[in-house]
Amino acid sequence: MTAKHNKTARTVAIMMAITIIGKIMGVLRERMQATHFGGNTAESIAFAQASILPRNFLDIMFAAAFSASFIPVFTMYMETKGKKAAFNLAAIFISIVTMLTAGVAVVSMLLAHPIFTLSLHTNDLPQGTVDMGVTLLRIMFPLMIFSGLAFSFTGILQSLGEFRIPAAMSVISNGIILLYYFFLVDRFGVYGLAVAFLVGWGAQAVIQIPFLVKHKFNFRFRINLKDPGIRQIARLALPVMLSSWVLPINILVNAYVASGIYGDFGVNAIHFANTLFAIISGVFILSVSNVIFPKLARLAATKDMNGFGDTINDTVRALIFFLLPLTFGLMALSRPLVGLVLGGGQFDYYAVLFTGTALSYFAVGAVGFGVLTILSRACYAMLDGRTPIIAAIVAITVNIILSFTLTPHMGVAGPALANAVAQILGAGILVVSLTKKAVVKWPVSTIIDIGKMAIFALLMLGAVHVAARQTTEMHLLWQVAIPGTVGMVVYLGLAAVLRIKEMSWLSRRL
Repeated sequence: MTAKHNKTARTVAIMMAITIIGKIMGVLRERMQATHFGGNTAESIAFAQASILPRNFLDIMFAAAFSASFIPVFTMYMETKGKKAAFNLAAIFISIVTMLTAGVAVVSMLLAHPIFTLSLHTNDLPQGTVDMGVTLLRIMFPLMIFSGLAFSFTGILQSLGEFRIPAAMSVISNGIILLYYFFLVDRFGVYGLAVAFLVGWGAQAVIQIPFLVKHKFNFRFRINLKDPGIRQIARLALPVMLSSWVLPINILVNAYVASGIYGDFGVNAIHFANTLFAIISGVFILSVSNVIFPKLARLAATKDMNGFGDTINDTVRALIFFLLPLTFGLMALSRPLVGLVLGGGQFDYYAVLFTGTALSYFAVGAVGFGVLTILSRACYAMLDGRTPIIAAIVAITVNIILSFTLTPHMGVAGPALANAVAQILGAGILVVSLTKKAVVKWPVSTIIDIGKMAIFALLMLGAVHVAARQTTEMHLLWQVAIPGTVGMVVYLGLAAVLRIKEMSWLSRRL
């Protein structure tokens, strides 16, 4: 493995370590929410929707432009026009983002009532849920402004090779929220929690400012819609924005369909299950994509398509190697895992049961989610927004059809499975397209190794089930830890014996 590959691998490893800390804090945050506010109370339903909607609005309207359309153009400016021109472009971009997010936040706060009520599939809600949800929405919608700044700053720093501080953003925000739970929740309740979320997201932007200053980034608010770089970002932003709608729209659809089942707990089952899935799978997927995307943008800007293709191939292999066992592990251990992480307090047996069921079906889409994320960024790095749009349209359409079709027969498992199938099909479209363009190549050795990985994962699943049967009377910690360890030993042991390339790399770092 070359020095460049080693450096990239070390960066990913560091980001994964930081991300794991943030994700653990995120899991603890979700547990605190579940135990304090339960699964089917007015507070839990109102807060679940009020926290989902602003973030999904941000994802639907702007989040893609913050990174996927900005980083390739900013990197191209760095490579061809120099740092000063790139920083001028960044200042204009941040000014426009701030203006847009502030405008949408203000309008959304004014329309909070119809936005909240239209997002739910039932009128049979606990007393006071709607009024509480509307108030919470008005408190939380300004986080769009802070998020816009945070993601814009992140795009600049990652393009400059600064990955650790952006990776630490969730540590900071989750830390603030956890401090609220530990010291203030009994005094200020769910409304104070909304303020804590807002402060946490604001802190994500603030902590990056010293590092921007270190790189001599001098911000001055100015709007110039005729700037050539801004126009190039805008041309890419619309298709990128449309293609990035898969996750937020699918989750909104899943929550809407599930909101009328299990005595209205369906919304929270989807919310908690999807959050846990995103936390667990995101440790690897987001760490890799955040490091690889600026690298792909540089390779595309310098026309090094051989290096571009090699990077994609190595990344997809690594994703499959790590996400296949994660898929089967989550499917097998979802219920004891949910019980361990969220169970207790007002989060009762049925809440654990329904959330665990949803998590096991979300897990089916782990590989699809990872491949879709990486290959979408590969397209953006090449300034190709059209291909991901096609994948997004298919994924969203399939999710809508399957959610409404499966939910009456499968309950909360229906929308979760629909989401997973949509992710897989979206990823498949990108794989086919980039393979036809010879960006992704499939040598025989890679196909054979992926086949081996699938067999290892199935054998691991069998071992996990056997171990799980022996631990049913133990504490939930051991119901997760023992079968999980057995499965990991089986999978990694087989990979080592049969000399899978990714295992060789991993063993040199353990």
